[in-house]
Amino acid sequence: MEYIQPQHLYSRLLDNVPWKSADPSVKGDPRKSVKWIDGLRGIASFLVVLTHLARAWDYDLFAPRDDVDIAPRILQWPVLRIPWQGRLGVTIFAFLTGYVCALKPLKQSRNGDFLGSFTSVAKSAFRRPPRLIFPATIALIISWIMAQFGAFVVANRSDCWWCRYAAVDLAPTFWDEFVRLFKTFLEVWTTGYMAYDDHQWALLPLLKASMLVYVLICATMFVKFRFRLAIYLGMYLYFHQDPAKDTETFQMQAVYGMFLSDLAYEKGFKEFVERHSWGRKIVALTLLSIGLFICSYPGEHPEWATWSNYMYQAAHYIFPPEVNIGKRYSALGVDLIIFAIYISPSTKEFLSSSLLLWLGKQSFAVYLVHGTLLRTVLCWMLYGITGQPWDGDIVDDKGNPIYGDDGEPLHPHWIPLRAPWVVAISIPAWIALVYLIASMWTKYVDPFCARMAQKLEKLMFEEDDQAPPQLPMTSVPMTTA
Repeated sequence: MEYIQPQHLYSRLLDNVPWKSADPSVKGDPRKSVKWIDGLRGIASFLVVLTHLARAWDYDLFAPRDDVDIAPRILQWPVLRIPWQGRLGVTIFAFLTGYVCALKPLKQSRNGDFLGSFTSVAKSAFRRPPRLIFPATIALIISWIMAQFGAFVVANRSDCWWCRYAAVDLAPTFWDEFVRLFKTFLEVWTTGYMAYDDHQWALLPLLKASMLVYVLICATMFVKFRFRLAIYLGMYLYFHQDPAKDTETFQMQAVYGMFLSDLAYEKGFKEFVERHSWGRKIVALTLLSIGLFICSYPGEHPEWATWSNYMYQAAHYIFPPEVNIGKRYSALGVDLIIFAIYISPSTKEFLSSSLLLWLGKQSFAVYLVHGTLLRTVLCWMLYGITGQPWDGDIVDDKGNPIYGDDGEPLHPHWIPLRAPWVVAISIPAWIALVYLIASMWTKYVDPFCARMAQKLEKLMFEEDDQAPPQLPMTSVPMTTA
């Protein structure tokens, strides 16, 4: 009698997880080792928080120096300036959208389960909108309620120009505000504009990027891998030459994420990388260094530094005319950095650390709540809760603005920032508060939204006990030309 190796409970569980490959030819299943994705997501969300702090209270960090004749500060040096000047966070989110959305359908199609792959795409495409819209709408309602109670008054009276720009001004009546709430909801998912928290602008293009991935998966389902590579390259170059707004931030990154997700299942590529350990390390270090330098391109006044001025001049030969050069360089640099991470097991292991995984778990919640908390709680810490004393707008008796000798209207006397020691205590305390609230959001709000999406899916989907649909097996009649 043939001896059968006994299986322990843990081994049986591992053998039946949904991402277990049914085909031994598909080795190195990346669904077992995508923790680095969550770690990268955590870094991206933290970068978003840092750049909004810099934009609000130290906008000079967006330039290579404070003025053309002033030596740069340390935080304005290449590479060191990356966390403060932003642009990387949303770009990374778009890449992760492409990578994660493509992972399961590509695995199924590579195993020959085309019907399963189409099913995964159909279900994921249905679930994606409510998984984004439900929590974003809850965040919108919370911001709207806080606005009705005057939570943004201090931000509107502060000397922080960006807080004044992003903090909502109330409509004349409550009815107008009530109507604007519904109009704002439509605008978020139509134009991307959000009056109560403008950080939600990225949700609509992220949703569109996921749909691009789903369409591309279906269109290339039966295409051989080497030809899919050509399609990925063609799509990437197509969006590269497209001067439309934010194509480099969303569409290019979604296609790039799908490409790396597909490449993760290539046994030959994985073995090649493993065989050339030293070459892999050299390539990864080189790509990482170049990518970090490219991402350092300043968003303001690149002509104020020699290194950034060279990049500015080169941009006219690299990118289409009339595009956001800073975002273009950031997208290119992020792609190089991610590929360096992709071929570096040690970097993936670092990104899989407990802290980064925890940050990644809170990333979406942080993105949703930090903007409102910045223009309310943080402004209260830095300027006072009451927003007093306040001189008001400088106008004449008829309400018309008063102009100065230079012909410009006189600005109100904005409330100044508090003492440096208050700022030094308030900002770290506020960051801790953001992550505390984000963790509560992840624990309570996200599961509620998931249950709502699941109920919607159960209501609208076909019953599971029905026979699954079969792919049609139609014969093509022979015809003569």
